[in-house]
Amino acid sequence: MVWFDALTPKQALLMAMCKFKFESLGYDTVLTTRVHDCNTWLLDQLNISYIVVGEYGGASREGKLRASLERSLKLFNVINDLEEKPCLHVSLSSPDATRIAFGLGIPIILFNDTPHSIYVNRLTLPLADKIIVPEAVPKEAFSYAVSPSKIVHYGGVDEFAWMKNFKPNISVLDELDLSVDDRIVLVRSEEVKAAYYPRSGMVPTLIFVRKLLNRLSDIKIVYLPRYEDQRKFVLKSFHDVIVPSGAIDSRSLAYYSCLVVSGGGTVVRESALLGVPSLCLFRSRLHVNDWLERRGFPIYWFKRVNDAVDFALKVLKKPDDYRVDVSSMIEELEDPVDVLIRVWGEIIG
Repeated sequence: MVWFDALTPKQALLMAMCKFKFESLGYDTVLTTRVHDCNTWLLDQLNISYIVVGEYGGASREGKLRASLERSLKLFNVINDLEEKPCLHVSLSSPDATRIAFGLGIPIILFNDTPHSIYVNRLTLPLADKIIVPEAVPKEAFSYAVSPSKIVHYGGVDEFAWMKNFKPNISVLDELDLSVDDRIVLVRSEEVKAAYYPRSGMVPTLIFVRKLLNRLSDIKIVYLPRYEDQRKFVLKSFHDVIVPSGAIDSRSLAYYSCLVVSGGGTVVRESALLGVPSLCLFRSRLHVNDWLERRGFPIYWFKRVNDAVDFALKVLKKPDDYRVDVSSMIEELEDPVDVLIRVWGEIIG
């Protein structure tokens, strides 16, 4: 029995791919998740079985702590009551699950590509047997939490696991009353409630949307919020922006977009792997994004929103000039799920 835990949409996709792989090797599996964003929607789309345990604690320290403590106890009950004790726990550094796995004596392999997530990493990485990290991120970047000897590098990015065989579905355009002739800009909001995100000032993606609309009127902007309060704010502030009422196939929408913009990293890496021009407005450069950019994928980081808008205008003027055929570059990437299987094989001998 292998136990996977997924806290976010990205983690849901990665753990789903891991689950498929282990099941193909004959393992029984269990996947736990929580009420947050579109986690369960994504797993349902993949026809994945899962157990919902707990929920997201919100922006405050007190809320995060309470939700984590409550979820940890519930996870303990779920895992401890299984007929078969898991022989392995895998997550993208889930504090709740990692603590329970450690306490129950279950070997732990973690994925991690976010050295900036200091609090989570200090809670999880020291408890892991091995940590699988893209080679883009220097092992020393995690030195505040764990010895480099525990880190296993691989030549790829996490998103490759679920994007390598991805086939876009054009029906997503019908859902949003869009067409292939529209100049679509997909925007994903920042993770503003994360512990590592600053709490002051207006978020860059909203500034970007406002400035872009002031420069262009014949575009279709689709804004994907992470939280209900974000959705309400955008609907109130921008009457000409499309805000889906629920979860959608964002990867297919990215494929049919001229441009993808995000305050985080996952969505722009997904779209860059499709060859779509992708702008990251995260507060600092990300190792994995820079690694993809150096290899020719169309992913760009902008510190200043005005510079991002200027670049977006160039892309939207001639979208085809900025789209990249990534087929040959994709073949050079390593799948993190394959690395997980190899690392597990080394642990069990």
